[in-house]
Amino acid sequence: MALRLVIDTSLNACGLGLFDGDACLFEITEGMTRGQQERLPVMALEAFQATGIKARDLDLIAVTLGPGSFTGVRVGLSFAKGLATGAGVPLKGIGTLEALGHHAELRDKKRLAVVNGGRGQIYVQTFPEGMPVTLDINEPDAIIAFAAANPVDILTGPAAAQLLAYWPDATEFPQTWPSLDALSRLAVGLGHDDLTPLYMREADAIASTRGIISLNA
Repeated sequence: MALRLVIDTSLNACGLGLFDGDACLFEITEGMTRGQQERLPVMALEAFQATGIKARDLDLIAVTLGPGSFTGVRVGLSFAKGLATGAGVPLKGIGTLEALGHHAELRDKKRLAVVNGGRGQIYVQTFPEGMPVTLDINEPDAIIAFAAANPVDILTGPAAAQLLAYWPDATEFPQTWPSLDALSRLAVGLGHDDLTPLYMREADAIASTRGIISLNA
């Protein structure tokens, strides 16, 4: 599956990339907290017009599933589903933490991806192995215990600075949102057929519990 369209609207941005194997043919990411629903179709049209590629030419579409905002994740997933169905193209889901943890510059490093879920909830995932976990910023003892059991060299993601003190020997690799290149690479081998979204705020929407371990139980 060489020709891939990747989409990310999970974290205060709207991003879309078109890749042929390892080569990026088109890439655009714009920071925004709202407006993804209007901007994303335009980005897709720009990508197809700039490259001459049509949706039906794609081998695969991939989209981030969260953790992310309810509106952002829903917009990206709905658009990706509609495009994939209309073009008859396979669709894969990628966890936002997975994408953050697979930035090209973080390969072969022990790292932790961090996203702030709001209301004291922090989503984290260790790499190269690890499951998504929720931590409560108001329960430092639980975070200390998690840090002791999961030593890492690098913290990355938009909320990495909030937890850096718990890993004093680690450094921060800044990422405000996932790399589209990482999404493209993950889509081939690690993309999920399960497209259940993970929303950050359970009070605002029903969140998926797929693969989530809570330290607050």
